[in-house]
Amino acid sequence: MTNQVLKEDIYKYLNIAKGIYVVLEVDSTILFANDYACNLLGVPLEKLVGMKWIEHFLPEELKTYISNVFIEISKKNMQINEYVENEIITLNGEKKFISWRNSYIEENKKVSKIVCFGEDIAEKREIQKYIEEKEERLKAIFDFSPLGILISDKTGKMIEANLSFLNMLGYCQDEIIGKSYLDITHKDIISLNEEYFNKLIDNEIGMYKITKKYITKNNELIWGNVTVSTIKDDYNEILYVLAIIEDITEMKKREEDIIAQRKFLHTIIDENPNIIMVKDYDGKFVLANQAIAKLYNTTTENLIGKTDEDFNPNKEQVEHYLSNVREIMHSDETKVVYEESTDSLTGKVKYYQSIKKPIVDKYGNKQILIIANDITEIKETQKKLKDNEEMIHHQSKMAAMGEMLENIAHQWRQPLSVITTSASSVKIHKEMETLTDEFLDEVLDAIVKSGNHLSQTIDDFRDFFKPDKEKVEFNIAITYKKALFLVSSKLKNREIKIIENIKDIKLYGFDNELIQVIMNLINNARDALEEKKIEYKLIFIDIYKDEENNAVLKILDNAGGIPVNIIGKIFDPYFTTKHKSLGTGIGLYMCEEILVKHMNGQIRVKNKEYEYKNKQYKGAEFTLKIPILEKQEEI
Repeated sequence: MTNQVLKEDIYKYLNIAKGIYVVLEVDSTILFANDYACNLLGVPLEKLVGMKWIEHFLPEELKTYISNVFIEISKKNMQINEYVENEIITLNGEKKFISWRNSYIEENKKVSKIVCFGEDIAEKREIQKYIEEKEERLKAIFDFSPLGILISDKTGKMIEANLSFLNMLGYCQDEIIGKSYLDITHKDIISLNEEYFNKLIDNEIGMYKITKKYITKNNELIWGNVTVSTIKDDYNEILYVLAIIEDITEMKKREEDIIAQRKFLHTIIDENPNIIMVKDYDGKFVLANQAIAKLYNTTTENLIGKTDEDFNPNKEQVEHYLSNVREIMHSDETKVVYEESTDSLTGKVKYYQSIKKPIVDKYGNKQILIIANDITEIKETQKKLKDNEEMIHHQSKMAAMGEMLENIAHQWRQPLSVITTSASSVKIHKEMETLTDEFLDEVLDAIVKSGNHLSQTIDDFRDFFKPDKEKVEFNIAITYKKALFLVSSKLKNREIKIIENIKDIKLYGFDNELIQVIMNLINNARDALEEKKIEYKLIFIDIYKDEENNAVLKILDNAGGIPVNIIGKIFDPYFTTKHKSLGTGIGLYMCEEILVKHMNGQIRVKNKEYEYKNKQYKGAEFTLKIPILEKQEEI
């Protein structure tokens, strides 16, 4: 075989080989490069041969270093086949990282050629870098994970623990290495923990999860959710046991707090004197407290799942409850309901004010929360108060009747005197035979006029005593005039002057009741003026409309005012400063009741100093405010 044939066979072999083969002159001139090298460098062999390796394919910072390497090889100072790693640059500027083994060819005992075998290790370096980064990431996860990580051998002895786990238990690494996992496990969980661990080691299970209690270095208790698995070799043999621990101590404390709060809330609900319950759409009890259980003479446990029908004999009440529950659920609005219920033990009907609120359970089912306040005593008290109020009202009317009878006597005295005198005059003239037709006509006219006056007086007083059954539209100025007429005789007899400043204002309400209020206030002013024995007795009456659309009536006297120590009590029932023979103490109380409850108004009193005709006076001023409502605005 000739040298040329041998050379071609070698080149053919080098082209088949996977790797870079380059033959260089000692000055780095390229003599040969296999196909792999040509493809990697991006240059065909014809063009590559003759190019300088160092000049064309090495980065600038390596040229001097590689030149020195070639010099050392040419001097035979470098051990052949020694690995050298460096970057090269392809023709298009791409960088490749190559691992080289260099050799040389001698001619006449001198190095004539340098043979370089190279391997592209960029991919290997990427893989190595990835492995290193992965190991770093795994180490970072292990070291800095918020979860505790523990590695033990097959016997349960701890080999390594991360910082989180060490912090959980208060140990340092040296203190925990070599301990058994059982040494830090609470005694309550040891047997169960051992059972799972042994099954894992015997390959009966691949992993297990357990909630367990640990004992810290300071003998404190912590809770952890633990996931335990194994690390195996290629032959499925267990090398290590890996445990990942989540510290749930705070969560457990919160759970315990929630349980305690629920127990506390249940106690509050159960001990609450008000009925508290939750019902479903069918009226079945979902929650019930002792108050409803006591009403139905049973236990709270016995109520759950049952309905009112199982305990309440009053079918009408039961049907009403169910109908009302469904109605409120459909409306989806909280409502206040007044209901009756029958006590199963006593049979007594009780009255309740119930707040009913639609709610939804965790499954989306409609329910209703009911809180019922027993208002039986309030109802009974209200009835007594109503009876008392009616009695007071009756007493007030009787007192007014006495006042009216006295006023009637005053009103009738003069016309009766005229009638009596006229009749006597006719009789005398007849006996003396001096009775003329003219005189008789004059006397008869006077008698008729006086009789009409008496009749009108009867009508006016009768109207006052008629009970108000329906609200009517009336003029407050006319109402005041009616009241004034009914008390006018006593005002005249006591020389009390009325100073008026009144406007016509129409109201809608109970006319006669307002007459009673005005009469009471004028009579009180009259009595106060009489007690003071004042020379000029004055009562000022003002009627006007204010900016808030109220009719305002003010009654002011000059009797010196009401003592400060009693002015706050004058509207209390049965409070009076008069002798018991002169007053009952219900007049002003009834005035306030009528104004506030029947006319939606208010009454106030204050002492006022004022000037009238250049003289200074002081007296009590009563102010009445009544909303001006049209008939259609009333409910």
